[in-house]
Amino acid sequence: MATWNAIAATSKALLAVLEEGFPRDRFPISPSFELVQPPRLAGNTALPDGIAVCLWRVAVNPRRSLPPRRNAEGQRFKPSLPLDLHYLLVPSATAADTQQRLLGWALRELEDHPVLTSGELNRQLAEPTVFAPDEAVELVADPLALADFLALWDKAKATLPVAMGYTARMLLIDSEVSMSEGPPVRERVFDMAGVQR
Repeated sequence: MATWNAIAATSKALLAVLEEGFPRDRFPISPSFELVQPPRLAGNTALPDGIAVCLWRVAVNPRRSLPPRRNAEGQRFKPSLPLDLHYLLVPSATAADTQQRLLGWALRELEDHPVLTSGELNRQLAEPTVFAPDEAVELVADPLALADFLALWDKAKATLPVAMGYTARMLLIDSEVSMSEGPPVRERVFDMAGVQR
């Protein structure tokens, strides 16, 4: 299970998949790949040619009732927190056809690479192991409903960019709070008070 650094590691791993897979010899530009915050998308300054990845929403996964977690030594901890991370993938280029080619390529690349492995996730941050060796994060194309999309950009007061939504599902962030345990129950004793009539 992952530490609280998992959100940052997932964002950087998603960006790394795009940057490392980009076919530079097939595009007329040298694009930038950048993690941005929502205000950056709303600013008056145009994004550079490339792809911006924006974490715009975090939600607790509906499958919230997880059992307490046990580590390798058998110690029990409070249940992990299951999160869904919602990203916007925003291509940008001076020429419209280049922007659309960037978008098409990025969508295909993420469809071909729908799972971020623990190796890909752990190499993104300087901290030691963030994800356990058997962990992975699933990426799912999750387009915004038109009403949500328009409301988001209306609040941002920005021109409507071309963008695609993705969700990193069931990111489990572990608790460091242990749960104390008593010895196992071996027998039950019921003392009943005498009944007086």
